[in-house]
Amino acid sequence: MEEALQLSRAKDIKERMAGMERLHQLLEVSRKSLSSFEVTSLINTFIELLKDNNFRVSQTTLQALSSAAIHISEHYKLHINTFFYVVFNHLGDTKQPIRAACCLLLTLMEVVHLLLTR
Repeated sequence: MEEALQLSRAKDIKERMAGMERLHQLLEVSRKSLSSFEVTSLINTFIELLKDNNFRVSQTTLQALSSAAIHISEHYKLHINTFFYVVFNHLGDTKQPIRAACCLLLTLMEVVHLLLTR
């Protein structure tokens, strides 16, 4: 995962996209919870990439964020405000794929519900 995170921080747009796509794939197939360090690293990377001017980078980042939300478990509580903040900031985006972040909000709410009912 660390290699994908490093690639997603590259200056070159193609490398950033490749890193985020790889990260999204890794999170989709993973069945384990993420460590506190991994969660913090992901959140910091997501926040930076969601500021990117390229809408495809933002879209892929939101998709990866949705996949990550499932694996964060207890560490999620520490980052819940950040998750919602970065998603809400993109709901007014002019690009339809970015506005489709509603799916991510539903995932976030499901994870919160699971955490609260434990």
